[in-house]
Amino acid sequence: MANLNVLQPKLLAQFEAIIDRGELSQAYIFAGPAGVGKAALAQWIAQRLFCQNVQEGQPCGQCAECQRVLSGNHPDVVWLQSDAKSIKVDDIRNLKAEMSKTGVESNQRIFIVTDAEKLTAGAENSLLKFYEEPVPGMTIILTTSAKNQLLPTIVSRAQVINFQPAPAQAVIDQLMAAGIAPQLASVAGHLTADGAAAQAMAEAPQFEKQVGAVLMLLRKTAAQDPEAFVMVQTQLLPNAKTPADQKQLLAMLALGYGDALNRHYQVQAPQAFGQAEVIEQLSELSGPVLSRALAAILAAQIKLGQNVTFQSAVEQLVLTLLEG
Repeated sequence: MANLNVLQPKLLAQFEAIIDRGELSQAYIFAGPAGVGKAALAQWIAQRLFCQNVQEGQPCGQCAECQRVLSGNHPDVVWLQSDAKSIKVDDIRNLKAEMSKTGVESNQRIFIVTDAEKLTAGAENSLLKFYEEPVPGMTIILTTSAKNQLLPTIVSRAQVINFQPAPAQAVIDQLMAAGIAPQLASVAGHLTADGAAAQAMAEAPQFEKQVGAVLMLLRKTAAQDPEAFVMVQTQLLPNAKTPADQKQLLAMLALGYGDALNRHYQVQAPQAFGQAEVIEQLSELSGPVLSRALAAILAAQIKLGQNVTFQSAVEQLVLTLLEG
């Protein structure tokens, strides 16, 4: 699970106070992009409620109750998670069957539905009975990355908690703590705010090669060296075997030019490529040239989404970058 102290320290403190005051609501919607700690906070709430050894407002994580919550085996913490494309009425029927039971070991029960945007309309309507006839001691938490896809009747009956993406630096710190090299951590942390996705990205065998290829291309375009065109074939294509890799390489190029533009105008902003010498070289180009480069990278990204081949899109991009 995500490190909530890094991703959502304010929400963690907020729910610590809510539980201490005994003011936990009966229905919540945790809304926000992937990787921001929605399910982790739901799990933390369950731990905090059942922990036998709460320390300074935090569940200990070691007692039998915490361990059962963490392993998904606590009888009074019920998860509805589905790898299917949708969550159907039958899934909610099974959940409601659990809701009709009394707590196995206490009067408190927690129900957590992840990716609630996958609920069909019928499933949401079936779930409405809980909201219309809440049971004391029972809390339901829906997590979603698309709140607007939920029925207004569901949203209006729950307390909506909006999760903000973690700052890039928080993700970078998390990656470095996992042993990832600083530059790779920085680039991955700027490509996605999802800590787990960033770590998987940075640990992929091809990631370091992709970063190296992009830095080499940036160096050639900064020097207006025609060899940059050849590098599409020799450096980029071997590291762009999948559509995801292709998008990632273009996103890295955009980060490089974005860093250079910020440095050119002396904007105090986090740098994806840190103190890489090539960014300093790029920043010596004029502001309009750097802005046109970013626009050209965006155009290449759009072409890629229109089924233009990666090689064709990037070759045209490099020619534009060399024109200045």
